[in-house]
Amino acid sequence: MQYWYVYYKVGAAEADAICARVRKMIESLPAGAPRARLLRRADGGDEVTLMEVYEPVADARAFAAVLAQAWAASGLPPELLARRRVERFEDL
Repeated sequence: MQYWYVYYKVGAAEADAICARVRKMIESLPAGAPRARLLRRADGGDEVTLMEVYEPVADARAFAAVLAQAWAASGLPPELLARRRVERFEDL
């Protein structure tokens, strides 16, 4: 099992609009997709760090394709996609 943490920074002024679109993208994931959460770093400023958490991921290759398709269909800016960092952890 894997646990995925996807994080990126957005401008504080656009954070609420981006969050709404990311939530909509998360809601579009197919039934059976890993549980998803959207988090915001507690300390603010001019930039806000957002994190998507997906757990548990049983089939990393299949979920990577599902997530990439969801992001492509979301209409979120391509430059935001380029800034996303994905970290994957697994149980010991």
